[in-house]
Amino acid sequence: MKESVVDHLTELGFSGAEAAVYVALLQEPKATGYRIARLAGKPVPNTYKALDALHKKGAIIVDETGRGRTYTALPVSEFFEGMKHRLDTMRGHLEEELKGLTTGAVEGGIYQLTTPDQVYGRARTLLREARRVALVDIFPRPLEHLRGDLEAAGKRGVHVWALTYLPGEIKGCEVIAPKKPAAHLEIWKADWMNIIVDSREALYSLLKRDGSGLHRAVWIKDPYLAMQAFSGAFHEFIFDRTGQLLWSGKSKDDIAVELRNLGRRYMTDDTFYEVQRAWVDMEKIREMRRRADREEAACRRKSAKEKK
Repeated sequence: MKESVVDHLTELGFSGAEAAVYVALLQEPKATGYRIARLAGKPVPNTYKALDALHKKGAIIVDETGRGRTYTALPVSEFFEGMKHRLDTMRGHLEEELKGLTTGAVEGGIYQLTTPDQVYGRARTLLREARRVALVDIFPRPLEHLRGDLEAAGKRGVHVWALTYLPGEIKGCEVIAPKKPAAHLEIWKADWMNIIVDSREALYSLLKRDGSGLHRAVWIKDPYLAMQAFSGAFHEFIFDRTGQLLWSGKSKDDIAVELRNLGRRYMTDDTFYEVQRAWVDMEKIREMRRRADREEAACRRKSAKEKK
């Protein structure tokens, strides 16, 4: 039996004996306990304990209609469907029963994540709870895991701006994608996925390319640090987009218009400045905006006169 099979089954909660017995039953259905013990290479008492445990887990079925009791393993797909249904039911019961014990949202801090499941789970939560804006810097493999979540966020009105490294679109989202694969994909031996939502939370992760684990992942739930992360990602996106516009031959005025629109779409009060409200003078920020708008209008008028 391949070690990887045992590893996967033990991750599901099987003991070593249970994994060996389950695999033996997949190879020979309708076997007796003694026959299974021989196939699995386990003592008979341990085999029967494993059979009882597997039956309770819903991984095998028992036939008692013949002269002796025989056992058959359910196909992996069928077992998983049953397990998924039980977990969904258990989750509903637990959420209801523990509702009164929860103290609210996780407090601010910097948290280290240790498994890909934690990373993708947190990423989906961030996208599901995003209010206005999500900035996403993502490699192709993680993108396929989260494509549906990104599209769902865009569909409900969140401004999702994604920097990707292969040509392509994400429905309902704004994408910066190269016309051909980016050099990053050749250089890096890992996949990164970074998400910042509403200048409030950020997720930085570097996943092993084969999907087996992580190199590094942190979830930042701190308004000041997340605001800095948002600013850094936004300006990196602006830099990449400006380069694309320059290479496409866009005029200075066209580039200025697009960059201004991007700023107004993503750097709004409730997605960026609201987080800083306790530390900055919002009235002065608004005055700076009004001044910038007046200067911009004057430049447009001057440009229009020159064209005439």
